[in-house]
Amino acid sequence: MKTLGETAPSAWVGCWGCYNNGALIGKWLRGELIGDPVAAGLATLETVGDYTAPRCVRCFADEFGVFDTEGMLGLVRGECSLAEAAAAAETVEAIEAAGHDLEAAAAYIDDRGEWVESDFEDSYQGEFDTLEDFAQDLAYGCGLVDNNAAWPHNCIDWEHAAHELSYDYALLGDRFIFRQI
Repeated sequence: MKTLGETAPSAWVGCWGCYNNGALIGKWLRGELIGDPVAAGLATLETVGDYTAPRCVRCFADEFGVFDTEGMLGLVRGECSLAEAAAAAETVEAIEAAGHDLEAAAAYIDDRGEWVESDFEDSYQGEFDTLEDFAQDLAYGCGLVDNNAAWPHNCIDWEHAAHELSYDYALLGDRFIFRQI
């Protein structure tokens, strides 16, 4: 099974005319080709009167769509337009180029429904197994608890501390902590 980092953003682009006539004609395209069926070899650029559009090489229809996607981090789900898929692929490539953790980004997108890089950077706190682990790390990082001292560490109710933090922070994707904005 591929991990997020191993799956390049790609989409299965097909012709709606062929599909409506009972033929599933199309192919998997990588990010930069998703929005251009002519460059991908699925269409030719044809002009009819004043109208110029890519036309299917098989049935001459001028409507193309994305029937499936891979590696889009949840930015698009199911069928969508070529423009939507191309924009999502471009966003995924920008996330990767910026060096962000793709799994954390996918958890963020799943929760927020969109990608806002500044919001992600402000709210992402790191990877922790539980909110309790995050509470302890936060307490140590702020200097509230000394790593080498048994007290007050063994006196703190970390479960309650995690509960209090849950009003401002969330565990997404089973291990990524985000501050709620």
